[in-house]
Amino acid sequence: MNAFTKKIVLALIAAIATIAAAGVPAIIERDKKSSPQLKPSVIATSTTCDKVLAAKVCVNNLTIQVNSNELQYVKNRDRLFLKSGDTLRLSNVYYCIPSQTLLNKVEVRGYLFKNGVESYKNGLFTLSNFPIYAACHNIGNFQKTWKLQPGQHRVSIHIIKDVGSNRIIDESFYFNLDVGQ
Repeated sequence: MNAFTKKIVLALIAAIATIAAAGVPAIIERDKKSSPQLKPSVIATSTTCDKVLAAKVCVNNLTIQVNSNELQYVKNRDRLFLKSGDTLRLSNVYYCIPSQTLLNKVEVRGYLFKNGVESYKNGLFTLSNFPIYAACHNIGNFQKTWKLQPGQHRVSIHIIKDVGSNRIIDESFYFNLDVGQ
């Protein structure tokens, strides 16, 4: 086989792969439309997830507890004013999986970045198993808490999803803390 023939064969293989890849989602989507839709386990309380891509897992909102006070909702990019010595606990994370998304696994982690410095030492994890079917879900059981020091901090919520053999991390949900004396 000469070089020109090899180029043509490779171009044909690439074209066939592109056409096949474009047809597979259409077949999957058609099958999903014919099957009954799953009902969400949690009804979303804001429209944060409505503004993201249709195939993206997203954090809709979360609840936190400061000291032993009542739980409060936090939305993306909120700013909270707290005092030095306050204890912050992630209580629940509400995340949504659109019907177009195919996943093997989902994890949610929270990180406290003190004074704007990204350090992954202050992570909060949960022992919960994360549902991966299309719906909105509520996950809790974050075991540890953060004792806050003065400064401007950021809490970043990471959605880690496994799609096939790829691991994708989304860090788009965060809120800021202004901690005074």
